[in-house]
This record gives sequence, structure tokens and C-alpha cells, in this order.
Amino acid sequence: MLQRLLAIVRKELITMLRDPRARGALILPPIIQLFIFSSAATMEVKNIALAIVDLDRGPYAADLEQRLSGSRSFTRLPRYANVAGARVALDREQVVGILVLPSGFSPDLAAGRPASAQLLLDGRRSNAAQITAQYVSNVLADEGAPLSGLTGASGTPGTATPGAGAPGTTSKPNAEVVIDNWFNPNLDYQWFMLPNLVGTLSLGVALMITALSVARERELGTFDQTLVSPATPVEIALGKLLPPLLVASVQATLYLLIVTLLYGVPFRGNLLVFYTAVLTFAAACAGVGLFISSLVRTQQQAFLGAFAVLLPFALLSGFATPIENMPWWLQFLTTINPLAHMLRLMQGLFLKGASVASLAQDLLRLLEIALCTTAAAVLLFRRKAA
Repeated sequence: MLQRLLAIVRKELITMLRDPRARGALILPPIIQLFIFSSAATMEVKNIALAIVDLDRGPYAADLEQRLSGSRSFTRLPRYANVAGARVALDREQVVGILVLPSGFSPDLAAGRPASAQLLLDGRRSNAAQITAQYVSNVLADEGAPLSGLTGASGTPGTATPGAGAPGTTSKPNAEVVIDNWFNPNLDYQWFMLPNLVGTLSLGVALMITALSVARERELGTFDQTLVSPATPVEIALGKLLPPLLVASVQATLYLLIVTLLYGVPFRGNLLVFYTAVLTFAAACAGVGLFISSLVRTQQQAFLGAFAVLLPFALLSGFATPIENMPWWLQFLTTINPLAHMLRLMQGLFLKGASVASLAQDLLRLLEIALCTTAAAVLLFRRKAA
């Protein structure tokens, strides 16, 4: 039994390593992914951009802003004259939240009265919003006494330090932060996760279907019969790109029904824009899949090639970790990642109800990627078929 088992293992290893492409797929992608993932895979929220609307312009407000700028968690604190101007930056995901310091913030603290600041957070990024709220609350707690509803200096949740603000004590007056989450009021993690899954699952289906199509025909011996048919190589390539688009549209419909009806996630966008985004994204992924399928000869090689592309696409999309936490060169790579644009489109359509104008940039970039990947795949397929 042991001898037969060793013979099977030896045969599988020879089959796996005989083809230079298979050896490259087994060695190079894991090494590349190791370098990428070590820089991109982090659950820590840092490099936070927080908008400041200072309506107080007093000493306590200036001191609070200085404390925030001195924190390693906040790298950008853009100032805005009013909430309306800061909201534009939040809508475009340029900042994760808006800290509003109302007029009277400094006089209230100076007089020993409780003061409050308002923190408006982007609920589309629920994890980053919760951590940002905690960071801001901790900094604000140093500006005044323990915050209302948060752990006080004495360690008791929801209580203030005894004597805070009372005459004859050295404790600082009470300061309170009022948190309001936009787009996702309850910071429900499913509201963040499920729209992202619509894009992520569509990626896997479109990529795998196309990547395995030509390799499967080569293994079955039917690919040569297809080439001698009246259809040209370009027509054959396009014919292999269309089925993933149809499958993606059907699956997107099922995802939309399940996400909205079963999980209660709102869909506030335009259905036409939704299906346009899905079909364009599926075309971009199918082009990558056909490119892989044209390079390999077996389904095993096609699967390894698709897997080598799938993980970087998912990790560099902002699905698991914020893009702003990544090094600059990885942030540049996200601009050519179709899944990164698809996730922003899905979040805007489901949670924000974004207009076509606000989604136009991601739609245009997704269309450019789809045209490039499809054209490259068709040209390579035509060359290989010839």
C-alpha cells in the first residue's frame, strides 16, 4: 500500500512540475503575494483623514485640534468653514468623519460647564468609523472630564469623575462628543459587508468561468474542432466572453433580492446604473480570465492562474483593509483593480443612493479597464489560435 501511495505521489509531482508554466504558477505568485499581503493585510486603522469644522475658534478648540494632529492615528485634519463643505469631502470618501466644534465650546469648558462636539462618521466604512469614534473620544476625554456613556477616569462606564467641574477641584470640566453616523446609522457590519460581496462574488464567477473555458476544451479535445469552424478566432473569443456577463447579471439579480429582502440592506441607487456596473465589471474580469485561459493548457493551470489573480484583486480592493492604510505604490495599484471601483459603486448604490454624476468616475475607470483587458485577451487568443 505504501509503495502504491508513493508511486501516485511521484506521478502527481512529475505531472505538476513538468510544465514550466505550472512551475512558475506554483512558485512566483506565492512569493509576490507574500510581499503584497505583508504590506496590505492589516486590520489597524491608521492614516485617518478627519475633517474639522471649528465654529468656536477658542483656546480649547485649538488645543483639541493640536492633540489630534499630534496623534499617530490622524495624518490629515483638513479644516472647513461649515459642515456643508466638509460633507462633500465625506461623500467622496476623502475623509472618514467630520468633527464639529460648536460655538461656545471653549467658553463652556472655561466656565466649568459640560461641552459637546459633534462627530459625523461615514457609516459605509463601519469598522473604521467605530475605531475613529473611539480615537476622537479618547482625545476629547483629555480635554475635559470622562465622556457621557463612555468609561470614565475612575474606570466605571457611564460615570464622570467625582467633583469634575466643582469649585475647589483641579479636575477639568465635562466634555461630550455627540456621534452621528451617516449612510449606516447603526453601523451594522452587514450593511458594509453585503454590498461588497456583490462585487467580490461576481469577480470569482466571471474569472473562473472564462479562465477554465479554453483549458477545458483543450483537455477534452474539442478546441481544435472549434478552430476549424467557420467562426473566426475573434468571434470565438467574444463568444466565450458573453456567457460570464449573462451569468453575472443573473447572479447580481439574486444578490440584490437576497441582500435587500432577506437582510434588509437598503438599495437607494438606480437599477440601470447597478446593472451597467455589474456588466462592465464582469467584462473586465472575463477579459482577465480569457487572458489566463489563452496562456495555459490544462484546467489545473487555469485554476492556479485565476487563484493567483483573485486574492490580490480582493485584498487590494479595500474590502478587507482600508486602502489609505497601504503604501503609496499599492494605493496606485488599486486604481487599476476593477474590484476596487466596483466596491465603491456598490456602496454608493446601496447605502448612499449616489447620483450618476458622483459615480461617473468609477464607472468610466471600470469601462477603461474592461476595454483594456478584453482587447488584450482577444488579441492574445487570436495569436494563440493562429
